Parts: sequence; C-alpha cells; structure tokens
Amino acid sequence: MPGERPVRHDWVSLGADWAEHLRSPLNPDVLRMVTEWQQHGRPFTVTRQDMPDRDDELRLGLTLPDRRHLALHVALSAVVHVLPPPTVHEARSTAPATWQAALEDVIALGTVLDLTVRVFGSLAWQLRTGVTFLRPLSDVDLLFAPARWSDVERLLFGLEAVSRRHSVVRLDGEVLLPDGGAVAWRELALEPEIIWVTGPRGACPRTLKDLRALFPAEP
Repeated sequence: MPGERPVRHDWVSLGADWAEHLRSPLNPDVLRMVTEWQQHGRPFTVTRQDMPDRDDELRLGLTLPDRRHLALHVALSAVVHVLPPPTVHEARSTAPATWQAALEDVIALGTVLDLTVRVFGSLAWQLRTGVTFLRPLSDVDLLFAPARWSDVERLLFGLEAVSRRHSVVRLDGEVLLPDGGAVAWRELALEPEIIWVTGPRGACPRTLKDLRALFPAEP
C-alpha cells in the first residue's frame, strides 16, 4: 500500500495473490491454514520485525482460536487494507458481561488522561474476526500511548486501582513509547532499574532513566 507502513499491533488484510508476495516459505500445513483464513476475509496482525528486514517487508501473525500461532513474512505489496488496533470502546461489545464494569473504568481512565485506549490479544481477535477467542481466564491486553511521563505515572496508578476493584479479569498490556518501543505496564509499575523494551525491530533491556528521557521535559 503506497505511503502506508503498518506498525506492530496494526491489523492488515491481504490480497488474493498474497502467496506470490511471500518473502519466507511456509510449510504446506501452514500455507493451507493461512490460505483458508485469508479466503474468509479475516485479517492478520503486524508483529515485531526482524533486524535484517527491509522497509518493504512485513512480519505478520495469525493466532488461531485453538491458540496456535502462525507467522508470515511477506512483501508490503501483499497488503490491501490497514486498520489500527481497536479501541476498548469498540471491543467491549464482544466482551463478557462480567468484564463490562472493568472496561468502563478503563475507558473512564483514558478519558481523564486524554488517551485513546486500544486493545490487542484475544479480545481484539474476537472483534476483528467474529470468531470466538475469549476464554474464562483470558486477559485484556491494553495499549496506551501517553505523551508525557507524568501521564505514564498517572496511568500506572489508575490501572493498579482499576485492577484492585475488578479482580474478575486481569488487565494486561503495554505502554507505547515515543520512539516506537513498548513496555509491559505491569512491569513498568514496579519501577525496576532495568526494563525489557520491545521495539519495532527486536527487543532490548533499557534503564528506567532512559525511558523517562524519551518524553518531553515538563515544567
């Protein structure tokens, strides 16, 4: 898709000729499952790219309802449509009734912090595909992109409070960083000296001080 470069957690649809754009071969069983999935009009998620990958390539993931994870490596030209991760507001329509109060509190927290809260994982797969993915012990994987470090701190405080109020569902997920990396919010809340950061390409340990420095200075 000219002018568009999907990023991790985005959703993409592949064209009918997607197999002609494979950059890494698939074994016959995986090829069959991916083909069936694509022919049903179902999307794939963008995953972390490998360090040697070129800008005109994408790594994609397909999680099946039985929890099998399939990986694809395709040319960007295989993509015909891109969607961002769904918001919590969109995804709550497919969530169990027992989760609704927790999701309402998450939405309210995003409103207070002026953040659009998005989701990935099973809840997003169920919404995007119409296939049942959620199980009784499924987590809710949340995505936040705060603009200021002070908002990160307020976010972590708020998420811990919501989690204490609603033990019926585990709130998991990531805080997205200004440089395109991401950290697990639960790990970040522990304020470790070193924290594991998942980047657009690869992952590496970084100091908490380094993460704070990514955000603009505040008065």
